[in-house]
Amino acid sequence: MAVYEHPLNEKIRLFSRLEFLIHRFNFYTQNPAPEHCHSALMVLLELYNLSSRLDVKSATLNVLDWQTQALQRMNELEDVDKERLQDLLNKLDERAERLHEFRGQLGQHLKSHSFLNMLKQRTMIAGGINGFDLPLFNFWMTRPEADRVADLESWVEPFRIAYDAVKMVLELIRQSSTSVNQVARDGFYQSTLNGNREFQMLRIELPDDARHFPEVSAGKQRFSIRFVNADHLEERSKQIVEDIEFSLMIC
Repeated sequence: MAVYEHPLNEKIRLFSRLEFLIHRFNFYTQNPAPEHCHSALMVLLELYNLSSRLDVKSATLNVLDWQTQALQRMNELEDVDKERLQDLLNKLDERAERLHEFRGQLGQHLKSHSFLNMLKQRTMIAGGINGFDLPLFNFWMTRPEADRVADLESWVEPFRIAYDAVKMVLELIRQSSTSVNQVARDGFYQSTLNGNREFQMLRIELPDDARHFPEVSAGKQRFSIRFVNADHLEERSKQIVEDIEFSLMIC
């Protein structure tokens, strides 16, 4: 199944971006050839930009606190697995402590990093990060593989601490609902959101061979899904005017 996620607030959007970037970083460092290390550096600069514009640490701590309170309220239910619940609470508390121990904002450790700031300045130029314009970059790329990986892991470590917490929050959110089969009449589906609950994410599932994709518009009280044809990527996609079956999770 192809899964499309749509965050329902800015914090979850931020966490989804962090997750996306860390997954890419991990992929490149699993096979640390020079070309992959180059790509990992580009992802690291994206993480740096993400943290410089938004206070990732504060947002993560706030959501950890929100998730902890939600789980603590579940502790009052009779049919809840108390042991598993306490284990989740302990893990959330552990991740919050690790974030508190890290001083300053996320990415602050890179603000005065001469090498990375030099690379950042060159990202606006097509092909600007190369060995002939930047001899220091060439020097770094020709260092032993173990040294390059050690540098990358050192630079990304604070982001991994945040991601470790974000990963758990996102997993709990994704597991908080069950999938329900729905039909979009003439390619369009609309529904309301229960104002008494704080929803975080929509998850839409389609068959792998589907030749269409969902475009979501969501507010605090309602959301709509428009299914769009994807057969001609070189042209602007149009809404499909036929009934579309899909699975929906409101998390």
